[in-house]
Amino acid sequence: MARDRQLSIRARLTLIFVLAIAVILTFTGIALVNLVHRSLLSQAANQIDAVMEQTQMGFASASKVVDHQQVLTMQGDVVVQVTNAAGTRVWAASSAIANAPVLAKAVVDFSSGSGLGLRYLHSAATSSTLSELSSGQVASITTKRGQGLIFGYVYGGPIQHSVRVLLASLLISFPLLLLMSGGLIWLGIGLALAPVEAIRRRVDAIAAEDLTQRVPVTGGDDEIARMARTVNEMLARLESASRFQQEFVSNASHELRSPLTTLLATTERATGDPAHANWPEVADVIMREGRRLDGIIGDLFWLARHDENHVDIESVDVDVDFDDLLYEEASRVRSMSELNVDTSAVAPTRVLGDPTMMKRMIRNVVDNAMRYAQSELRFDSHYDGDDAVIVVSDDGDEGDGIDVGESARFFERFTRADAARTRQSGGTGLGLAIVTEIALRHGGSAQFVEVETGSRIELRVRRDGASNESKRT
Repeated sequence: MARDRQLSIRARLTLIFVLAIAVILTFTGIALVNLVHRSLLSQAANQIDAVMEQTQMGFASASKVVDHQQVLTMQGDVVVQVTNAAGTRVWAASSAIANAPVLAKAVVDFSSGSGLGLRYLHSAATSSTLSELSSGQVASITTKRGQGLIFGYVYGGPIQHSVRVLLASLLISFPLLLLMSGGLIWLGIGLALAPVEAIRRRVDAIAAEDLTQRVPVTGGDDEIARMARTVNEMLARLESASRFQQEFVSNASHELRSPLTTLLATTERATGDPAHANWPEVADVIMREGRRLDGIIGDLFWLARHDENHVDIESVDVDVDFDDLLYEEASRVRSMSELNVDTSAVAPTRVLGDPTMMKRMIRNVVDNAMRYAQSELRFDSHYDGDDAVIVVSDDGDEGDGIDVGESARFFERFTRADAARTRQSGGTGLGLAIVTEIALRHGGSAQFVEVETGSRIELRVRRDGASNESKRT
């Protein structure tokens, strides 16, 4: 339930960006207010210094002693008050505070330039005037009446007023900026994610029965374009896998139907007229077709496990002698046929790998050669650099050599060299497919080599047992 109520990516990104902008604007506003306040204070201090200096010059140039309180002209927002050294009597003051009593007392302050600081005198008589003052300074002054103190203030609160106006402006403008930014971000993310949504809709519309469709690819080489190309490549692989699966199931069904049809037809004829049936021949057909079914099922099971990566290679520390396997196959061929087997080119050849797979690989190649041999098979094994090479040749029919340019298809599943051959000579079409899978798993290859008569298969396996899978990782 909580997952269903989760915000969309567009909403989450918009919220994140708006929050980030809000944090940035907040810190920016605080820094701006602080900067403006400091700037106003510095400007006010300079103005006070200038007015105080001008006032001191005025008193220094006075020609006579004035016993009464003088009223000084107001200069901008700065007011001054001149008192005696004791700070008990006002000698002069700006017009805005002419009637005010002594407003502050001088104290020692080594942090100021004059060495003096001020402390406001709060009372009923000064409260109304002090509320209008800010940023005060004090210094000594020499007058005709003797040493005194001059106090300078900013009058009327212009600094606080400016800061309040700035704060009000920020409080009004920041929400508007956030609202505008949120809208622009929402629209921008929507435009950026529009191709993704188009890809999602197209993938959602592609049915499993029609994997030929592809998602639209935008121009350029950005993340969206790369994702679209990746999705199309995935769809192409799915289409290829689906087509391969359909062909595999169709071919497997066809291969299994043939021996089953033969078994059913043979048993039906024999049971229809048991008295005249040739039971030895029936038993021979059942055994032959049963072995064929067992071989097909075994090959299909091996390929299925290989496709699922469930065929495990034994430890690479296992030594496999190809020469021993070839001599064993030569003995088997001689015992079950009239073919001559030439093993003169077999040399000691040892590799690291899975002995069961290696034996099956060589057995399948030899069985394939036996089907097309006329009188002789030739075995060869030797080293070629880092590879061990095994060659199995048959003499075949006169002028019936394999077209090497077209031979790669013979290693595909359910492919025969001659579609018109009988089931007895044509095999299941899986043997060479298993051969090439085993060779690849051991870092090697399987291919036909050009010869004038017959056929020749060359197998290559790495001597150190390194597989293609290990090299890729």
